[in-house]
Amino acid sequence: MNTANIIGRLTKDPDLRRTDEGRAICTFTLAIDDIYSKEDRADFIRVTVFGNQGENCEKYLRKGAMAGVYGRIRSDSYTDSEGVKRYPVGVIAERVQFLTWPTDSLPAAAAVAAK
Repeated sequence: MNTANIIGRLTKDPDLRRTDEGRAICTFTLAIDDIYSKEDRADFIRVTVFGNQGENCEKYLRKGAMAGVYGRIRSDSYTDSEGVKRYPVGVIAERVQFLTWPTDSLPAAAAVAAK
């Protein structure tokens, strides 16, 4: 079984791009505090979201927003510019839950209602 449930804060605004066929691919990174560490430490997990859900993430999430992600872990590999093989681990999201709304990411109608 390959499942992941994570909650964290976005380190920057989401990035949306499209495939040649027009399918949306949204990526963002979540900073997850390590509550068991004696030092201030965080893990940084890259999240990829597809389709309409990815479009909504790009539209409503902003840096600093807290989000919950349910999905599957995926590792990739690449060779960096120094010739070292790297194996980044990320999450392919099946579901993204918006847990906080920074005021600059609210749609206009919701921002007025929130005041």
